[in-house]
Amino acid sequence: MTGLILKDLYTMKKTLIYLVAVVVLFTAIYSSAGDSHFSDFFVSIMVVSILISTMSYDEFYHWDRYAAILPLSRRRIVGAKYLTALLLFGMGGLISLGISVAVQLFQGRGFFMDDLALVAIGPLVGMLGAAVILPCYYRFGAQKSRFVMLAFYGIPSILLVLALKFAPESLNNVPEIEITPAGIALAGAALTAAAMAVSFLVSVRILERKELK
Repeated sequence: MTGLILKDLYTMKKTLIYLVAVVVLFTAIYSSAGDSHFSDFFVSIMVVSILISTMSYDEFYHWDRYAAILPLSRRRIVGAKYLTALLLFGMGGLISLGISVAVQLFQGRGFFMDDLALVAIGPLVGMLGAAVILPCYYRFGAQKSRFVMLAFYGIPSILLVLALKFAPESLNNVPEIEITPAGIALAGAALTAAAMAVSFLVSVRILERKELK
């Protein structure tokens, strides 16, 4: 399984360098405007894009045909992809944490527990997206998974923008609930763990029923 993870990491080596360069550029732009947490969500979206790019490489080079002759179970093949995803989001979270700390200190502000919780929310949202996208990849392929990613992140964003523009009063009617960033992060972690577990089982079942040839 370690070899499968290394295969994905070698595939995305150049893309990771590009990711770091883009994140640093856009973080510099947004932090100058006072937004120190822009990178938290931006990195997560970029990580999902990189994860899908590994799927595209697998599909283009017919990796499934090679995987069919390996002495590995379908569960281990799927598990390697999920471990790669967790590793990527872990790396993305560390990058976000480093950037947020640097920006906060550069702006003369401290870095507190609420800031740490806000940093954690980005990777959690990204992993929720991965939990939806990975089974779609095993069922429909990499290209259709891109549309799923766009829908997962795009539709809520569009609805929020439309609500803010055309019906801002509707948001005022939402009951106020006192939830701290730490509470949101803990609830998100529990939800994400459950979603990833269910997603893994679904992906394994899909691949076990799929003929690799």
